[in-house]
Amino acid sequence: MRSKFIRILAVIGLTGLLAVPAGAAWAEPPVTLDPATKIVDSAGVLGSQKGEVQEAIKKLGTEHATVLHVVTVKRFENPADREAWTDAVAEKAGLGSNALVFAIATETRQYTLNKGGSKITNAQLENIKSKAIGPQLANEDYAQAAINAAAAIGDAAGGGSGNVPGDGAGAAVLVGAGVVAAGGAGAYLYLRNKRRKAAGQQPTAGFGQQEGQVDPLASLSIEELRRKSGSLLIEADDAIKSSEQELMFAQAQYGDSAVGNFTKALDEAKAHLSESFKLQQQLDDHIPDTEEQQRAWFGEIIRRSEAALASLQEQKADFDSLRELEKNAPQALATVNTGAREADAKITSAEDSLANLRSKYAESALVQVSDNILQAKERLAFVQNATATAQQKLSEGEGSLAAVAVRAAEESLHQTNVLLDAIAKVSSNLDEARTRLDSAVVDTSQDLAQARAMIQSGAHPELAGPVAGVEAALAQVKSEIQGGKIDPIATLQRVETAHQSLDQALTGIRDQQEQSRRAQASLQQTIMSAQAQISATSDYITARRGGVGTEARTRLAESQRNLDYALSISRTDPVTALTYAQQAHALAAQAAQLAQADVDHFGGYANQGYGRGGMFGGGGGGGLGGAILGGILINSILNGGGHAGWGGGHSDGGGWGGGDFGGGDFGGWGGDSGGGGDF
Repeated sequence: MRSKFIRILAVIGLTGLLAVPAGAAWAEPPVTLDPATKIVDSAGVLGSQKGEVQEAIKKLGTEHATVLHVVTVKRFENPADREAWTDAVAEKAGLGSNALVFAIATETRQYTLNKGGSKITNAQLENIKSKAIGPQLANEDYAQAAINAAAAIGDAAGGGSGNVPGDGAGAAVLVGAGVVAAGGAGAYLYLRNKRRKAAGQQPTAGFGQQEGQVDPLASLSIEELRRKSGSLLIEADDAIKSSEQELMFAQAQYGDSAVGNFTKALDEAKAHLSESFKLQQQLDDHIPDTEEQQRAWFGEIIRRSEAALASLQEQKADFDSLRELEKNAPQALATVNTGAREADAKITSAEDSLANLRSKYAESALVQVSDNILQAKERLAFVQNATATAQQKLSEGEGSLAAVAVRAAEESLHQTNVLLDAIAKVSSNLDEARTRLDSAVVDTSQDLAQARAMIQSGAHPELAGPVAGVEAALAQVKSEIQGGKIDPIATLQRVETAHQSLDQALTGIRDQQEQSRRAQASLQQTIMSAQAQISATSDYITARRGGVGTEARTRLAESQRNLDYALSISRTDPVTALTYAQQAHALAAQAAQLAQADVDHFGGYANQGYGRGGMFGGGGGGGLGGAILGGILINSILNGGGHAGWGGGHSDGGGWGGGDFGGGDFGGWGGDSGGGGDF
């Protein structure tokens, strides 16, 4: 039997969706497109920027021979289905294959980008929606949404991913965990769903579910939907991570051109997963959600996670053929053995590095790497176990089982190196933070002295409160530094937080140039802290993914998204960028705490019935516990499950396994017209 190198649990329930009947009658005719301006602003929301929208549309046509029509109405009616509505508009106008329709319903807060017969891919379409359109519609900037859409479509038509060229101002970022003050101006950034919740609006049909169609998930309770969506979200996340490793190995052996289709499938899966994590973040925030909202968002997470898995599945045959690990298992096994010897040699150095860190810094600074040596030894023990099994299966002529063992050894070796390298990265980040801490204390002290002088002059008595707070915070930090070992990243963040409170108090006193200078200085410190926290948390989850659930992964994904946006606008708008960087750090810290709690609760994996023998031996030894925590093994392998897969062994069902790809044929989701969303 041919071995399967990317095994995904059978995905059940992703069915073809019914299109709107061809004979559907309209109570009133759809809008008539304007062939000259390409704009129909029935809702009257484009205002003075209508000319700019027209210029963006004209540029798209001139540079890429692509036509974009922009339509605004108050609501989609006759029919109410947005996709059918834009299909009718396009059909009435007789649009060609190079034309798209971007339609917005302002009262119902819906939109759709109908790609028609254009060559824009689904992955590009998702990127255009999430990065170019969504953020602008969330702020009710309809004209800018249209301008960005035209620019991003041009990027896609030119072979790009569908991004807005330039400084990234159109990038999509959702800020989680509540309302955050934006710099000294006191502006606020909201999660996209907050306005909807406050206004009592309910979500409409989401991804993969057309309005009026019977929902196959309708019979499930909220708790069942929660479990199903959580399981699939973890499964898709782990599938993508494992696929990235598979792709890396294939690229090294066969070159980039040979894995192009799989690369595309992986990118599409990532796009679906990104949207799912956004929805999970909305469900996890502190604002109560109605049952209808929960059903809609859980349903969309389920469908997108299934689509992510399906997009990987579509390339299964090509990728299996590419790897053909049965045929080159001896060579792959030799490579793993060489890597294992190199990793073993790194352990002593990593032990010395961790001991050195413990002599310099507080234990709280090392919590995410404190057991990395132990975990690395566990993974390396499993590498030895798996390679021995592979060698045995090769000698027995079981090429398929040998391939499974080699792949498990490759993944365990990868995690070994992640665990050891994480110690070096944390060491570098802590040393850099310690150096930055001294200069941050000096800068804060200088601004504090300036504020004191203002108070003494009698000009600004309102500064007395903020000054007292910063004085107390700075005194405590100095005392801790003098007292011995500290967590320099956390301490640096406290200094910056105190300094920022003083900056806010000085907002009306400093000129714009000085405010920008201070924001830039503070921004660099905050970005460094956020990057360090994200890196450490990502490594922690990667090496323990079998024990980490959806909430930690969601926080980490949102953290990275906020940081990416902060970096994209750091030069043009440092004040706003600072807010996003602060949120990125806060979300990454939350992700770290949640992941550690998950792993703590997962600690009983050695007693969960995994020591009963099977392909890699029994008795709980040979690194089996670490392989389970690392998400490399699931019960079916350990109990002698023949051709079962490997992957996330989380207790809620996340992971890969189950032999061949299951689920039969997969239906579409909403036809060819593209996709829409709410805002």
